[in-house]
Amino acid sequence: MAILPQLKLFDWCEMQPLGDLERLRLVLEYMPDEELMRVLHRQRAKGRNDYPVRAMWNSGMRQIAPTCRSR
Repeated sequence: MAILPQLKLFDWCEMQPLGDLERLRLVLEYMPDEELMRVLHRQRAKGRNDYPVRAMWNSGMRQIAPTCRSR
């Protein structure tokens, strides 16, 4: 059986060297949010689109992702 080395979930020692933008990219890439985006877009329907759903979601994730600390 092959053992493949990979990043552990929430292992801060491996995530700490990454910059804020790299951590944000990982969060946005692996967050299973497509269904949520579809639901929110559908609920907005024909409402104003001054602040697109995806852009607001990504902005919110930008506020949270770099500040997460395991300890």
